[in-house]
Amino acid sequence: MPEKQPKQYRYSKKIRIWTIAGSSAMALIGVLCITAFILISSVLGKINFSENGPVDPNADVDIDLEDDEYNGVVVDPSEYDNAAAVSDIPLRGDGNGIHNILLVGVDSRQNNFVGLSDTNVILSINDKTKTVKMISILRDTWVSIPGRDKDGDGQDDICKFNTAYAYGRHTLQHKTIAQNFRLDIEDYIGVNFQVLPVLIDAMGGLDISVTAKEMTQIPANGCFVSKYAADNSGFSPLTGAPGVYHLNGFQAMEYARIRKIDSDFQRTARQRKVLTLLIEKAKKMSYTQLIDVVYKAASRVDTNMTTDEFLDIAANSLTYASYTVEGDYHIPEDGSYKFTSISGKGSGILLTDPKETVKNLHKYIYG
Repeated sequence: MPEKQPKQYRYSKKIRIWTIAGSSAMALIGVLCITAFILISSVLGKINFSENGPVDPNADVDIDLEDDEYNGVVVDPSEYDNAAAVSDIPLRGDGNGIHNILLVGVDSRQNNFVGLSDTNVILSINDKTKTVKMISILRDTWVSIPGRDKDGDGQDDICKFNTAYAYGRHTLQHKTIAQNFRLDIEDYIGVNFQVLPVLIDAMGGLDISVTAKEMTQIPANGCFVSKYAADNSGFSPLTGAPGVYHLNGFQAMEYARIRKIDSDFQRTARQRKVLTLLIEKAKKMSYTQLIDVVYKAASRVDTNMTTDEFLDIAANSLTYASYTVEGDYHIPEDGSYKFTSISGKGSGILLTDPKETVKNLHKYIYG
């Protein structure tokens, strides 16, 4: 697929500034930046508008993403049933009022975007149904990585989904999603662990309903990462009865990262809950408050979208604020997987019927 070329501005600087300042934001950096990451011109200079080239040259192998490009017409179910393999299913992208964006949370404590993609959410905006849908791809899902053949067997290596970003950033992750899930998601917004506490604190914290088990994993007020060691010595959990707690940025991040008490399915559900709460809170904030939030978070955001593309979305921000948010879909679906181990790569989640998974995913997004 040809690399995206920077576009020329279609508006004067004065018009851009007024357009940006008059926009509102929506959701977690990713969701929030989608609607109005460009609230003021100085914010544009803080966002990392990168090419997202692959880190591993071995991974940069072309697959044609345009031969079966989605044309906005719902694919006939028989095309899924008659496909001999996932690769025979038509590739689908934006069209017919649908715009898909991939939101990625990178496991990096530094102010960079090098690491595993431990949070992967497809954000699907549908202008016809007036909905914003969030689909999680579980990080431990076994997938084939296009062009990566470290064992020399002539076949694409099978790895966990979160490694695709580490091997080749969004360039490779884009191809991995296309190959395994037959979606051409061109636009990407990435954040690292440093952004979530900053974002949530700037928005005044979140009211989250937590269970008794979840409370054991959430630090008490004043118990920050700098105050306890890697072995959790010095960690103090929330105390009291289960219920709704007002969590600050660090507490909410720890809530979204809980993994010991259940499984990655519940973990991604918590991540989608945080995203949904952020969306709803952003809808109620003033322009001045949103400008402050986006300004503080922007330098911790990476994207391959152009400034013009952000401006186009920002122009529709008030419209998006009225859309219904759905955040209960995940890959794999319930009952469509089993846990398997691969020597040297650990235990992961294997799709039991990949074609059915792709069929259901496309049906959910495109209706």
